[in-house]
Amino acid sequence: MAKTLRFRFNAEKFANAVAYLAQACPMSSKLTVCKHLYLADKEHLVRYGRPVIGDHYYKLPHGPIPTRGLDMLRGKAGAAENALFEKYVSVIGDSVHPKQPANRKVFSKSDLEVLDWVVKKYGGWSASALRDETHAQPPWRESEDSCPIDYALFFEGRPEAEGVRELAEREQESRDLLRPYVAR
Repeated sequence: MAKTLRFRFNAEKFANAVAYLAQACPMSSKLTVCKHLYLADKEHLVRYGRPVIGDHYYKLPHGPIPTRGLDMLRGKAGAAENALFEKYVSVIGDSVHPKQPANRKVFSKSDLEVLDWVVKKYGGWSASALRDETHAQPPWRESEDSCPIDYALFFEGRPEAEGVRELAEREQESRDLLRPYVAR
């Protein structure tokens, strides 16, 4: 039985990833950004054993949604997270626009590799096509409506990543032990 996988949300990476994606995909909307980030977190986890931003995804009618990130996109996060986000990105209605280039230093080489992969593979897709794509994937299909999506489901249908999944599961115990001591 696979263990439940959890990661820490990184608001700085989120704000910069949104700026990065909005600059690379000029027609970005809140929905396309959420889908691109989900696809990036999923691909990075399967390749490298950790997600890029580590948000908590929920199964909602329009697909997997990064909950803390959505709060930032809506200006409903804490003051510090909202200020950080507004430094890099403006949201007008549903449209997402970069205010300045992303600070690439917050990302690892593998983060940037996967963000570029998402832009290349999915950057030109419409919001409805991205929604349909994420609805067809096991993490959304196998989760309960309006409930969290377990990161362990990101590995479904990816047998080549079995070793990475096992590593992420083994490291979960360490993440759980350290959770009370890590600054929020």
